[in-house]
Amino acid sequence: MKLIKIIRTSLMAALLLGLLSACSTIKLAYNNANELAWWWLTDYVSFSETQRPAMRQAMVQVHAWHRRQQLPGYVDLLGRWQGAVLGDLGAAQVCDLADEVVLRLEDLSSAVEALDTAALQAVASLSAAQLVELERRQAKSNSEFREKFLSVSPQELADQRFKQAVSRAENLYGRLQPEQKKALANALSASPWDASASYGRRLKRQQAMVQSLRALQKAPVEQVRAGLKAMLARSMVDADPADRAASLAARKQMCSVVAELHQSTTREQRAKALDTLKGYAVDLRSLAQSAPI
Repeated sequence: MKLIKIIRTSLMAALLLGLLSACSTIKLAYNNANELAWWWLTDYVSFSETQRPAMRQAMVQVHAWHRRQQLPGYVDLLGRWQGAVLGDLGAAQVCDLADEVVLRLEDLSSAVEALDTAALQAVASLSAAQLVELERRQAKSNSEFREKFLSVSPQELADQRFKQAVSRAENLYGRLQPEQKKALANALSASPWDASASYGRRLKRQQAMVQSLRALQKAPVEQVRAGLKAMLARSMVDADPADRAASLAARKQMCSVVAELHQSTTREQRAKALDTLKGYAVDLRSLAQSAPI
């Protein structure tokens, strides 16, 4: 589950401002994603000696599935981005590119098909006490979220968003000019992120996940497989129509921010972006062709 979250978070960051991270970092992070997933998972649930080998292997299975099934598609997507980045991009075009990423993210639930019987049996064997432990760890994570995003002033939150946006943009385009930074700050302020609404959606996803896992206790393996797949699919799309509408509106706003920034870039900055995207494509192609680690 965490491997999917790592992939989703990285790609959504890329979606918002056209980046992943430094090319060498992509390879290092991706090749160790199953270890990162295991580290995160064991921070949330203490597995028994019987469960541990199967759950650890599950991270390896999902990682191998993503390498085979998803990375080639991202290489193709980066090729299309390369064709677009040298020209002007409107908000609608940015959203079209973003939608392709979203569709691939929604398909991540298919990773459950890669899990073997032992992994599914381990999920079914989660105890009530382990699920209570998961809820306690979620509560701790939620407290950290509130401290970082809800307990700060609007200006502090705006400053956080601006610094993050500048960092991502400069990874892609190179150093931004002062007037570009000012325009980016203005664009972000015109499309504020609703931290409270995001927190509410976060709570709903967490509650739905725990409810789904509780329903799978002692279930047959094929029921577990179907239940996990449905759970992951729901985690990619807000169940509540109002939440879906809010998420879509936020995405459209961010498309406008990205388009406005891109329109301000110089020929040199776009050339830098092209080189950066080519580097990403080379790295992802290499990862897709390499044997699972």
